[in-house]
Amino acid sequence: MKQVRSRFLLVIGILIGWNCVGPEDPIDGLLDDLPAIVNTADAFTFNLKGHNFSFEEEYTISMKPDSNSVLTTSLIVTNWTGNDTSRIFMINSGDTTYAWFQITGNLTYTSTDSLSTDTRYYPTKLLFEGSNFSGTMQFSLFKK
Repeated sequence: MKQVRSRFLLVIGILIGWNCVGPEDPIDGLLDDLPAIVNTADAFTFNLKGHNFSFEEEYTISMKPDSNSVLTTSLIVTNWTGNDTSRIFMINSGDTTYAWFQITGNLTYTSTDSLSTDTRYYPTKLLFEGSNFSGTMQFSLFKK
């Protein structure tokens, strides 16, 4: 009788576990407060859906642009709320900031730049920092 009862409980446990439901998948593919990063030879993307999220992230980019490259930079911020300031710094091989973005609200920015032979304008690192960021940030850097 004890063996039958144990098997019955095992079967019931399996059936209950089989029918358990996990959390809903996010519609946009982003989890709150967890940046999604792509860092390849041709592109770098940083996507974030934050909710009062503070962060400081630095990435060495994998792409190696040259004077024949065209770089497209895109920054889209939506659903921004709060009074925080977030920043993105583009850093060159000499560890000097040569371009930066300040985020204080919703925005859409896109630029396409041909690179010169002056390597001071070639990005090697990106620094992302924010304090209590709430909203969705999509930053992309593409090499053509």
